[in-house]
Amino acid sequence: MKKIIASACAALAVIGAIPMSAAAANTDKLPFELTAPENVAIEYLNGNDALNSCQVAWSKNDSMSEWMNKMSDPETHDAAVAELNKLGWDDMWATPQMDWSIDTQDDWHYNEYWDTEGYDKDNKQHLGEWAYTDFLESPDKTVTAWVFRDMGNAADPNDTWWFGVHNEDDDIPGWKDVLKEDQYTLIESDGEKHAKIDFTQHTIYVRMRYLVTCRPAEGDDVKIASEWSEIAAVGKDAPEKTVLKEGEVAAPLIKDLRMTDEEFNTYPVIAFKIDIPAELIKAQTDMQSDYDKGAYISLEVEARVQGKENWVGLQGDWTLKSGELKYGLQNLAEAEKSVSKDTPIELRARYNINNGETEFYSPYSEILTFGSKEMNATPDSVVDSTENVTEAASAAPKEEKKSENKCSLCGFCPHPLGICIFIWIAIIVAVAAVVVITIIVMKKKKQQPQDTKAKEDNKE
Repeated sequence: MKKIIASACAALAVIGAIPMSAAAANTDKLPFELTAPENVAIEYLNGNDALNSCQVAWSKNDSMSEWMNKMSDPETHDAAVAELNKLGWDDMWATPQMDWSIDTQDDWHYNEYWDTEGYDKDNKQHLGEWAYTDFLESPDKTVTAWVFRDMGNAADPNDTWWFGVHNEDDDIPGWKDVLKEDQYTLIESDGEKHAKIDFTQHTIYVRMRYLVTCRPAEGDDVKIASEWSEIAAVGKDAPEKTVLKEGEVAAPLIKDLRMTDEEFNTYPVIAFKIDIPAELIKAQTDMQSDYDKGAYISLEVEARVQGKENWVGLQGDWTLKSGELKYGLQNLAEAEKSVSKDTPIELRARYNINNGETEFYSPYSEILTFGSKEMNATPDSVVDSTENVTEAASAAPKEEKKSENKCSLCGFCPHPLGICIFIWIAIIVAVAAVVVITIIVMKKKKQQPQDTKAKEDNKE
């Protein structure tokens, strides 16, 4: 069963679409609360990608984020699927869509085909690249996507992105069909012409919604749409966005700490939940829409054996999302070398904020305590993930490997110069063989003139 994160397959999405007015009655058959995307924000990339590229960011409610988290987590995936089946669905996914309007909030491009990802009942497409109907989604509270990247080449009459497709079989509008001539300027470069929107003279307004596709075991897909979000803007008349400053972010509120049955590189995994303030998500969405600044908010989690002084950074979920966040205890085990069962372990967390200009941290959360499983660090432990490894983790003492004086190949030879004795033997044999062959060849070459001379003497 495909994950909710995956975008809908366009060829299947057309099947069985129903009017949104009828679909609204089915919202009680969803495993999460369906509301419009929240905190929508958009920012121009200043030409760092393509001429008009912008990054749009949005967040989702806790109910949707938590359900997506359950679907993507192997520990809870089966239970989430069972919940879905109880509601009468075999599969379900949510697709964010973004509508837009230039210089006014009344010239939107939404039409009936947005409800079916562009297809009509005869499986013909009616939407061009300008219709943002199928963004990818994830369990993260805040998600981003690039828009207005490539509008096509106006110098090429066969460019379908710009001119669209208009013939007996298809009628797909291109960018030229949906943009007004006074909204752009054609810029010529290397024999191509591309539309350029001047963001100092124009404003692009955007709104978003979710289109949820519900697939029963038998029968047609059902489409359920959320309301449209509040309007966001980029360009001339866009309002200023929220920028967090040091001292404005409170400590994380973590709760429901538990030891899971999962392992990370053979080490135990703990899980907990976090209450994320709405104003923090709003600020995160605003900041992350500005791709050029590289702003972000992440979560850093540290642990230590109770009574010890040094904290160790843990690996795990560093992005903000609803539901459980999970962290492996490998770094702690390697720092301690050995931890006995039920040893009290203390845990704390803090936000790491980069507002695009400075990096700072929130205060630490309240310390929570849990009993550890038995852990023994092994010399051959391999870290296959570097998610959220803090400086504390990087500086944590590593177990001194007792096996360093043993050969890593055979396990018992003295490995001179770090190379196994058997490899040395193979090298010596190979060199000896080369020397012997070289001597034989040289002797043959030396003997050949003598043999030739002897043959000539015999002929005489």
